[in-house]
Amino acid sequence: MCKFTPIVLALSLLAAAPMHTAMAQAQAQPAAGTQAVPAPAPVPAQASEALLDKATGANAMGDEPVQSYADWISEFETQFGQTMGEAQDGRVFYAGWAPISSDSAADPHYGTQLALAYERAMFDMQADYILANYGRLKAKTILTHFEDQSSNKDAFDPVEVDEAVKAGGGRLEALLDKSLTLLDKKLDNELVKEGVPPADIQKMSVEQKKNLYKDNLNKSVLKSAYQNMQGLVPVQTRIFPQTANGKKTMVVAVVAVQSEKTRQFAQDIVRKRPSLVKGDPKLLKDILPANEKGYLNEIGLRFTYDEAGRPMLLSYGRTSVPMDPSWSASRAIRAQQTAQRIAQSLAEANIVAFTNNNIQISENTDVGDTNEEWASKITEIDAGRAGESQQIKEQIADTIQKFSRAGTATANGELRGTTIVKRWSAQDANGVEHVGTVVGWTYGQLDNANAIDAQARGKANGLQQGAAKASAGDQARTSKPINSKNDF
Repeated sequence: MCKFTPIVLALSLLAAAPMHTAMAQAQAQPAAGTQAVPAPAPVPAQASEALLDKATGANAMGDEPVQSYADWISEFETQFGQTMGEAQDGRVFYAGWAPISSDSAADPHYGTQLALAYERAMFDMQADYILANYGRLKAKTILTHFEDQSSNKDAFDPVEVDEAVKAGGGRLEALLDKSLTLLDKKLDNELVKEGVPPADIQKMSVEQKKNLYKDNLNKSVLKSAYQNMQGLVPVQTRIFPQTANGKKTMVVAVVAVQSEKTRQFAQDIVRKRPSLVKGDPKLLKDILPANEKGYLNEIGLRFTYDEAGRPMLLSYGRTSVPMDPSWSASRAIRAQQTAQRIAQSLAEANIVAFTNNNIQISENTDVGDTNEEWASKITEIDAGRAGESQQIKEQIADTIQKFSRAGTATANGELRGTTIVKRWSAQDANGVEHVGTVVGWTYGQLDNANAIDAQARGKANGLQQGAAKASAGDQARTSKPINSKNDF
């Protein structure tokens, strides 16, 4: 089983005026990327901004194994002093997790399954929240009770098979529809309708059945909701092993946040306007993993700030390449290129979902129990005459437990402002080929795209010259492992 280093990248948000002092104190803490010491007590809500900034290092949660998803969430709540789903200072944290479909980390599609597990965790997280806060519920309970305590409860009406057979197919069919169930026959009843003598029906069995007791309960619950989750961004992501039913698999867990600032930034992206949201400047090289292997730890969307303190997004799309040993080198290269394009689409989709993601969800729960007693009488029919009969009683005791969830998440938006920051490829310890694409949304790239558009329209000569300079230094077209935002 492949063991992954925990992934943590925190959201550094614009502090309001009373929080400037707290942010200044946070800058005096150890540099991002150093081992964080868990807080011994809940952190006051006013210090959340500083803690978010402190946790930006990829190893902020440490390398120690996490026993369970619940323990990890509890640790996060203690560090940030806020319960999941609880609104404080205009900020709400959410949590979600999903197991990876394959139980083998050596599966060639393991990288793709990691990405899908992340998508499941994010979707379930959003669905749980909008159902709890915007959902409508309809519950229906049905109770059925019946008991036959008659003295003749075990008696059945006489079987009229002899007369029915003599009367022909129509009479026999009517009788069967009325009180008998055809269990077995060697000649189809349709032959009687077509004129075959009833005596030619060699053998069949008919069953009479009646209910003696019934005590059933069924409860159905239908929940549905529709809501926009604009501005939702992961704060921490973790991939860790978990054991269930005596077997082990990998789990992708996500903690995300939605705040007034993230929603505001999402609206600014949609309107392509400068944002008043500001944060501590960061260099891209300090945010991205130091080497190719480091990208194995990264998945999903990140919210941070560029070197000018303007908000930006980094999205880590990933998948895997199921390499076939029989492939030629050119075929393997093409497969890797295709996988990276798939990863790019996933990364871009995360950015667009941040700006405008509409969730529609419906959930149906059906629980109940069935407790019934049935009496049956089976009569053998041979050569058109009723023969031996047998009476039996059947007890039915069943538990009903059904659950279904169906939903859609629809994101729609423009890609202007996005750029490919990094394409990477790395093998994990199991030999699985992982590939990924890091896509960023920055104001620098938005300005560059707007300038190119203006140049195409023949506007603003000075702006055209600036756009040409920015494009000439665009390192996103090269194979360098580290890119500066000044290059875009």
